[in-house]
Amino acid sequence: MKNNDIFIDFYNKYFKKKLNNYCNEIRKKYYKKRNTYIIESMLFGFLIIVFLLLSKNINLYYRIVIIILLFVCLCGLTIFNIRLLNKYKRELMYYVNTFIYTFNVAFLSKNDYFYEDNTQLAMEDFDKIQLFNLNILHYTGDNLTAAVYNKKKFVMCDVCLYDVMERIRTDSYFSELSNINYIINYHYKEKVDIFKGLYYETTINRDNNQYIYMIPNKIKDKFVNKNIYHYISYDGIKIELENLDFSEKYSVFSLDEIKSRYVLSLTLMEKINNLDGLIKNKKYFVFKSDGRVGIYIDGLQIEDMLNQKIDFCKEISLEYLLKYYDKIFKLFNICMLLEDINPYSDI
Repeated sequence: MKNNDIFIDFYNKYFKKKLNNYCNEIRKKYYKKRNTYIIESMLFGFLIIVFLLLSKNINLYYRIVIIILLFVCLCGLTIFNIRLLNKYKRELMYYVNTFIYTFNVAFLSKNDYFYEDNTQLAMEDFDKIQLFNLNILHYTGDNLTAAVYNKKKFVMCDVCLYDVMERIRTDSYFSELSNINYIINYHYKEKVDIFKGLYYETTINRDNNQYIYMIPNKIKDKFVNKNIYHYISYDGIKIELENLDFSEKYSVFSLDEIKSRYVLSLTLMEKINNLDGLIKNKKYFVFKSDGRVGIYIDGLQIEDMLNQKIDFCKEISLEYLLKYYDKIFKLFNICMLLEDINPYSDI
């Protein structure tokens, strides 16, 4: 049975009812807030009508001025309420997507999981992978998820690594009094993202006693392309491998060439090529000496899935849920990357 069929069966038997009940509660909150804003606007409009009825003895000029002011206030209140309602709607969409994400994670991991939206991987654990230099970069993250899939444990977490750059903006102005052109330098600090994406950590099933670093060759961002090696703390020499497609995409560094060729077998390189075809984002790999592997997937975050637009006022379509499930399924199967089976055969 294909994975989509398994999910559809799970959806029809259990998830659909749970999701509809949750969305009904969300709709009630949304309609209650919307009705409150509508009543506020109607009461203000009613105030204008009452004023018109009671203002017969007021000078026509002042009456027109006051009516215009009240009408402007009514328009301003309506616009303000609409913006508040849209903001509230985005919050509720986030809650619905979080509910869907959590249920998918629970389904795939058979409830053996941990998820915390405002939690990041501890800096000590993140730094043990030893790719990006945290002595230079600032580290923040959230949406920590730890789960088990096919008896394989993994951890994933949204991560942002950024540097704070000292910048100088130059302005000039001409003084007619002194007939001098003044030049002023303004110093300011700018946050520059070096890596913003998903950090994924799992284990490998091959003995490894050295760090192996895989760094992408093609980096589009001009700033990062020029300075990326300043922020990476890798060791070793560049290893040339047999897979040409793989070598075009990645530079491999290690202190042990023989061990690197053993770990990065032709089969594994082909699987990584397949993974690149399914998740096209730029990736960094670190094979650690203790059997762990850390994968940095740039531009892909759990937060993006949680912020997807969704109309919770209607029944959420199975098509939307299948696309959502497909994204999470691909992430879960990364942990099977180094196993003997093909984890993507059912996608």
